[in-house]
Amino acid sequence: MKARVEILVVGLIAVVSAPQANSAFRYDNWWRHTAPSGQPAEAASNVRPSAYDEMLIANGVDPSSDKGRLILAWIARIDGDPVVIGNIQRVSKLFVTSSARAELMADGLERMLPALRLEYVALVTKILDTLVPVDCFGLNDMSAVIDRVPLSAMADADIDEYFRILLAGLRAADADTAPERPTPQRFAQAEASLKLSLLRELGYTPADVARYAAYSANPQGANPRDACWAMRVTMHAILGMPDSERDVVVRGMVQSRRVSPAPSR
Repeated sequence: MKARVEILVVGLIAVVSAPQANSAFRYDNWWRHTAPSGQPAEAASNVRPSAYDEMLIANGVDPSSDKGRLILAWIARIDGDPVVIGNIQRVSKLFVTSSARAELMADGLERMLPALRLEYVALVTKILDTLVPVDCFGLNDMSAVIDRVPLSAMADADIDEYFRILLAGLRAADADTAPERPTPQRFAQAEASLKLSLLRELGYTPADVARYAAYSANPQGANPRDACWAMRVTMHAILGMPDSERDVVVRGMVQSRRVSPAPSR
């Protein structure tokens, strides 16, 4: 059970650390032209508009469209957020590698409010259900699957929700308070609840339970169609859990997947 959910949470974190240019969720390049440390923000202002336009066009989005203007508005809002600006050294360094971006979002996911974590899981589930084919583009790695979802394919409302959660994650990652750590007993209870939710999602059908068990035994070796089906089953099972137990599962697995200790503030 633990290994299966860890793979899923890697996918959740991968949503904001996907490395390819066509990814719906790549955000490191949006801040590529931030002024270097010690220089005023105006130093980068002249190159930002054209650079952002080029990046939007590369992602199939017209900068002058409603979607383009929405994205640019969010970039400006995050780029000017006092909390983000106050910790710009950490944020800018964490955009260098996918592992650093994953660490940043893992830190943010771990610290943000439970309701926002639920929104994040629900958003990823919606995208998996509506924008990803049944064979997950022939891939069985969640990070690679998410990387294939183009920004242009997302609904404006989903883009708005994504950036709102992203900003919350960036703000939460800067918090000084230590995140709550579920006890082993609470985590065991949550895992038992997840198992029951999975069985309900599978309809207690022996063939589907056996198919899911086969995937769980060797997720890395599963064929893409089975892996894609199992990921969807797991996401819906997590959403179907009681709130408190679901949040323990997500937080516990995020904690177990942390790349390294949080950078010192």
